[in-house]
Amino acid sequence: MTPTSKKRKNIQIKGIAASAGIAIGVVYKLSGDVIKVEERDIPPEEVDREIKKFDRAIDLTRQELHEIQKQARDKIDKDASEIFDAHQMLLDDQVIIKETKLQIANQLKNADFVYHQLMKKYQDSLENADDEFFMGRVADIKDVKRRLIRNIQGKKPVSFKSLVKKSVIVARDLTPSETVMLDKNKVLAFATDKGGKNSHAAIMARSMEIPSVVGAQNISELVQTGDLVILDGNNGDIIINPSKRILDKYVYLRTEYDELTKSLSAFRNLPSRTLDGKDVELSANLDFADEIKSVINYGAQGVGLFRTEYIYLTRDQLPSEEEEFAEYCRITESIYPHPVIIRTLDIGGDKNPRYLSFPEEDNPALGSRGIRFSLDHRKILKSQLTAILRASAKGNVKILLPMISCHEEISHARALIDQVKGDLRSKKIPYDPNIEIGIMIETPSAALMADVLAEDVDFLSIGTNDLIQYTLAVDRGNIKVAHLYKRMPLAVLRLIRDVIIAGHRKGVWVGICGEMAADPLAILVLLGLDIDELSVSPPMLPEVKKIIRLVTFKDAEQIAEKALQMKTSDQIETYLKNVYRTRYRMKVI
Repeated sequence: MTPTSKKRKNIQIKGIAASAGIAIGVVYKLSGDVIKVEERDIPPEEVDREIKKFDRAIDLTRQELHEIQKQARDKIDKDASEIFDAHQMLLDDQVIIKETKLQIANQLKNADFVYHQLMKKYQDSLENADDEFFMGRVADIKDVKRRLIRNIQGKKPVSFKSLVKKSVIVARDLTPSETVMLDKNKVLAFATDKGGKNSHAAIMARSMEIPSVVGAQNISELVQTGDLVILDGNNGDIIINPSKRILDKYVYLRTEYDELTKSLSAFRNLPSRTLDGKDVELSANLDFADEIKSVINYGAQGVGLFRTEYIYLTRDQLPSEEEEFAEYCRITESIYPHPVIIRTLDIGGDKNPRYLSFPEEDNPALGSRGIRFSLDHRKILKSQLTAILRASAKGNVKILLPMISCHEEISHARALIDQVKGDLRSKKIPYDPNIEIGIMIETPSAALMADVLAEDVDFLSIGTNDLIQYTLAVDRGNIKVAHLYKRMPLAVLRLIRDVIIAGHRKGVWVGICGEMAADPLAILVLLGLDIDELSVSPPMLPEVKKIIRLVTFKDAEQIAEKALQMKTSDQIETYLKNVYRTRYRMKVI
């Protein structure tokens, strides 16, 4: 350990906030996650022995995964344990097993080297996909690969037995099985060089409520065991060897956050209702079925947006109708009688499965994506609709169509839904005949035509992220124009107001499932515009509910009316911050 006096102070690293919470503690650097594999020539008479060693390693790995799965079930839940079903399938992949044995015999190489090379090819193909969904699955492949190779080499797996002091774990990467092994009595938080927000390790960290930051560049090279570190899982900041001033600041922030979290937990079972009795549906956005426990724990009244893309993006081929049906049932049955709004496939743009060929487009954001792609690939959409309708017999399910920009798209989609219903009826397969069908309002054309579109649907769900982008003609990922992407542009607030009015006049409810629904400043305005439903990420549910319960609908109406009289986004923000400070004694950034 480097003497404290010689340590570099205040080294700041920015990573990806994976699990909320602030931790301050000493580092325990995990170095056992690196395996070394050497290429070795073997004589022909050693082939059988090498293959037997490989078979024994598979058996031992299978036993270890079984034990880890049991721990996941006991420490987290059944859903988390099912992550390791995929690990077992990967371990028992007969193509890889046969190819490994074949190459050992033909190339006369050692088993760990051959297996490592085969798995690395698979791993590289996903890493090169440059997609967060695929990147998240890389950790699963590494997990199985490392465990099996350790067992071939006769080495012991990573252990936290030497961890005696409650610490912040730092590693190059943390596999799902290593995450399950974390003991909350000894682990304050964890940080890794690699990983994404939607990796299984990150999802399990949120379920276990362990603050974590992933994708933190080269933090494992910058810290030593024993270093003092601040980890802010709320915004992805890590500070190594902080000065006293920084340390004092974060001690205060940690206390403030812990007290806020404690106070917000009191709202979990309270109704989402304004002071004068107006109820607002408060739902959660869901990216993965594995996150359903968080949705329930944070007290959501349903799933307002279930993004189904991961089912397609995490596979090597199109999912079967049965695979989709199983995923939808898993969610609807978990949250019943609350509703689950399942959005049909929203790929295209920057989300493209490798097994589907997408033509080059000059401007993919305005090209074949969302419902446009699905209507051009009706076989895929029909399979998904069939799975959704079958799942509707198991729970309270609604269908949401993404990226609608004209009435014709609704007509075509509804015709296909009617066709699927007819097929199910003829086969006597149960489904909900009155299933509600809604559309995403995320293009200016859909917003301007909301009164027309609302005549043929049961609800409207406003996607504010894309609506802002398309209305302002600004790509927020483009650094040259990102400054033009505003938090609450007046043009978008006016569109939202008009969509709500149009929807209510046609007798349909209107919700919001974009980031604006969780923005404290925007919530006051959205309440005043008479929004019916807000759908946000699970950890934001208590805070949003707290704000809803803080105001009267009458006051919110006056606040919204005044905000819409402003001329600029900055003026609206300033006005709303003043309202919070002077009227509700709250500071909102």
